[in-house]
Amino acid sequence: MTSKVEMVTVVIPTLNESGNIAAVIRTVEKELRYPYEIIIVDGGSTDGTLDIVKDRNCKLIIETRRGYGLALRLGMKQAKGNIIVMVDGDGTYELKHINILLDRLTSKDAELCLATRMYDPNKAMGMMNFVGNKVITFCFNMLYKQNLSDSQSGYRAISKKAINEVEFKEDDMAYATEMLVKFSQKKFKMVEIPTIYKERKYGKPKLRRFKSGIEIFTTMLKGFTG
Repeated sequence: MTSKVEMVTVVIPTLNESGNIAAVIRTVEKELRYPYEIIIVDGGSTDGTLDIVKDRNCKLIIETRRGYGLALRLGMKQAKGNIIVMVDGDGTYELKHINILLDRLTSKDAELCLATRMYDPNKAMGMMNFVGNKVITFCFNMLYKQNLSDSQSGYRAISKKAINEVEFKEDDMAYATEMLVKFSQKKFKMVEIPTIYKERKYGKPKLRRFKSGIEIFTTMLKGFTG
């Protein structure tokens, strides 16, 4: 249970996000009203992302092994905050909602709060991703008796204590699902807030739909049968 925010660690994985990362960092610095630190875990950017991050007040971890989950796990391991916020570095998530995310986590004494994009009227994530997300979330809810609307949201506030009680193994996109699976198994409380999703301004998405989809379903089934 999480009843108080003492310090927030914002963990941001990056890979060639030079067009987006400065705005992401600026928004965190402007909006977040709690004591905080920002940890950037970079997977070997070659486009100037590292130079931008080095000029900001952030802790930079360079990890040339690729993997969304690996980057988040490394950042969370070094987090000083009792609450961790994970968010992408591409500028698609609405960081102006970060305090709402944290307030919901604490007011509900939850271990995890997701920012759900499913009620966003703009539907900026695209129809294929939207439908895929719906299918994955429906299956997750059926298997684990949850009532989430956006299991694939990469914008979350999480109790550091809860993170420390779980062993994670997934290195790529299935990490986000593995977290929900293992939190469900621990009977941790998970809640949501509505948010908006914005179109990427610069660069290309890193999501590989087919590969990630197989890994996500495999993770759900392993957790259910194992």
